[in-house]
Amino acid sequence: MMVSKTFENLAEEKQLRIRHSLLKEFSTYPLAEAQVARIVADSGIARGAFYKYFTDLTDAYNYVLGVALYEIHRMIPETPTVDNVETYISTIEAFVLETDKTGYKGLMTQHYRYNEGFLGNEPSKLMVGNNGPEQWAITVLYHQTIRDIILDPDTMTERMTQLRTILTGKH
Repeated sequence: MMVSKTFENLAEEKQLRIRHSLLKEFSTYPLAEAQVARIVADSGIARGAFYKYFTDLTDAYNYVLGVALYEIHRMIPETPTVDNVETYISTIEAFVLETDKTGYKGLMTQHYRYNEGFLGNEPSKLMVGNNGPEQWAITVLYHQTIRDIILDPDTMTERMTQLRTILTGKH
């Protein structure tokens, strides 16, 4: 379902307060351990209001994850190709370094470590056209590199070097 019309019609300040509480909860706890009680207490809304805005915790999680992914992807340039590898790598480095400031590092860590498997996985997007297979491979490598860096930040330099090497052929 995602978010209800009732939520969309709330004052922006109240939406932000609820979104912040969702981000705080899902950055701290895996979805299986998240609690509506903590979210409503932190955001100052009634429990019944939570269920007017979201079907359940999974719905609320998908909403805040969607907001985060939208913000993350806004920073990323056009479609990945072998011609814009350095631009993408720079963007990935900036994203990873800025995740603490954006507030999404905890959410993405919880997502990759616990929630992704809990929610089930979808196949990667099938890309068609002349460059479809190449574009698919590059996209999969970018996403896996980000996932690995979020889960093991101390390996960022090595992982970025590995990514650059495979995509440019330069050692």
